[in-house]
Parts: sequence; C-alpha cells; structure tokens
Amino acid sequence: MICTKPIFGVLLSLLAGTAAVILTSSPARAQFDDPCRNPRELPTVIVEVEARTERTSARFTADELHQYADRQNPLPVGYRHFGYTEMAREITTKAQVRSGTDEYKNFCFSAETITVTVKVAPVLYVPGEYPRTGCPAGAVRVHEQLHLTIHEQALRELPRRIERALELERELRITRKARDKRHAISLVRDLSLKVAERTARELDAEYRIRHLELDSPASFRANLALCGEAEWAGLMD
Repeated sequence: MICTKPIFGVLLSLLAGTAAVILTSSPARAQFDDPCRNPRELPTVIVEVEARTERTSARFTADELHQYADRQNPLPVGYRHFGYTEMAREITTKAQVRSGTDEYKNFCFSAETITVTVKVAPVLYVPGEYPRTGCPAGAVRVHEQLHLTIHEQALRELPRRIERALELERELRITRKARDKRHAISLVRDLSLKVAERTARELDAEYRIRHLELDSPASFRANLALCGEAEWAGLMD
C-alpha cells in the first residue's frame, strides 16, 4: 500500500477554510466631487477564495472513469488518465458603484468596489474496483495528488491575476450610463464575472502542459512498473 500525505491540506491551512485575499489598487474614493466624471482612482478589488477539503471518490469503475475523464478533459493520442482529479470551480461577483445624475438627467456610474468569490472543491477519483489497500489504488492516488498540486499552484496565482485583469478592463475604469443604480450594479457584476472567468480559463490553459506531462506515455509506463503489470491486468488495460 502506498501511504500519502494530503497535499491540498497545505493550501487549506493557508486559506483557513474561507479566506479573504484583499487585493486593492487604492481604497480611496474618487477624488472628483462630480460622480458623472471619470474617477481618478481604480475601483477596490477584493478576491475571496473558499476551498473545500479534498475527498476521494470511487463512484466509477475503471472503464467508466476513463470515459468520464476523457469527456471532461480529452488527452492526445497515447496519453491516458490513471484516475481523475476534478477541481470544481464556481466564481461569483458583487459590486458597489459611485453614481449620480448629469445635467441632462442621465443616470451615470462608475465601479467603486468589486468583490470576486472563487469556490473550489477538489475530488480525486479512483476506480471503484481497486481495493483500497491495494497497490493500484495507492498508485492512482499518488498520481492524482500530483495533479492536485498543480491545481493548488494555479489557485494561489488566480486572485492576483483576476485583480490585474479587472484593473485593465477599460469599462470598469470610466463613468458609464445606466437606467438606475440596480442596473448599474448588474452591469458591473456581469462584466466582472466575465473578466474573472476568462482569466481563470486562461490560467488553466497555461497550466495544462504540466498536467499533460503527468499523463504522458512515459508516466503511464512508470505507473505500471510501480505495481507490476500483473496488478493492473483487467483494470488499466
């Protein structure tokens, strides 16, 4: 049996369950008294990360898991999933705006505070027919924890990436028009969510090569050697 130490616990200890990473460009309010003029200060950006403890699931057989993993994350020919690590992610946004009415009675606003919440829930899938105390189950878990380490590293980087992307978004740096304050907040929330989700996808793409390296044919052969091909017979092939 292969004993492993939970890797995701390191990240959770840093995040302390539900952690708020406050990333501010400048908390000062806009220096213009006229709310319908472009503010001099960028909006305050707050990124909160909520991470659940990792869990291991054996809900799929080896064949079912292989098919499920291939649908979720197709690999190049010759590569394969030993198990599967799923980092479920949900991003939500809240906003506060600075608003007023111009000389033509138009409602105008600019973003004042943007809060982005990133929730993640890691699940490590191991084929259900693998005995928990057997070598194949341990080997798969070790392999998937390596993927989990990569996900952790990306998650550590994501808040700063989101902050920077929101700073650079032109529509969040200028005064705009809306029907009313509720509409203005909705516009800021929707745009912030779009920017945050795009940033997360771009970061995923950057880290993908590292995941592919773990699922390479060479890595596959090393995993087979770890337990011996006889142990994998009828499971991985």
